[in-house]
Amino acid sequence: MTSQVTASGPLIPAGWQRAMLGFLLLAELEDAPAHGYALARNLEARGFSPVKGASLYPALGKLEAEGLVSTSWEEGRGGPGRKVYEISASGRVALGDYRGALARLATLL
Repeated sequence: MTSQVTASGPLIPAGWQRAMLGFLLLAELEDAPAHGYALARNLEARGFSPVKGASLYPALGKLEAEGLVSTSWEEGRGGPGRKVYEISASGRVALGDYRGALARLATLL
């Protein structure tokens, strides 16, 4: 398991980031809807490794299939339209459950 290091310390190991990607996306959507590119950039700005489309869009599709996010289509401003993702009520519950599980895990470490 490799980890990148920044001036503020080590980032989340890459394997953990891959495993938690769905929940990271839900957390990003907690405050406002967003399109995929913005989600990837926001995660990177928070210190996570870059998320490539080959990982991002399947994860978003899985969240949609599970009913954890809903989608709508936004007309492009001079360019192509974009799919916008929004966390659903069940997505908020799942995110809360996941945060609780992580807190329990942290106490065991």
